[in-house]
Amino acid sequence: MDNEKTKVINVLRRIARAAGYAAWVKREPDAARFCVSQYNKVLSRLTEIEPDLSTLFTALPDEASPEVVRMAARELFAYFEDEAPERHDFNFAFRRGPRRGHGRGRYVTVPIHCD
Repeated sequence: MDNEKTKVINVLRRIARAAGYAAWVKREPDAARFCVSQYNKVLSRLTEIEPDLSTLFTALPDEASPEVVRMAARELFAYFEDEAPERHDFNFAFRRGPRRGHGRGRYVTVPIHCD
């Protein structure tokens, strides 16, 4: 996959995450409109790169809800998923460090990345 397409798909992944947050919080209508605008721009650019997308995906209306934007972004991302670098989501791990005094261990959480 070429470099520009990779970058645009990464933006698409972030749009899905931001739209999911906007749907969860439900207090910023500007955030929802921004997600719609960005999704439509990304779709437009990807359609220029791969014209076949125009038959599968359409631009979203300005009043689309954040839930719809999130679903649309994830579906568009899924179209390119076989070309995208493999990610290891939901990698839960808890590591225990060396024991210190009183028999208590130290726990370290490892961050995870979710869409």
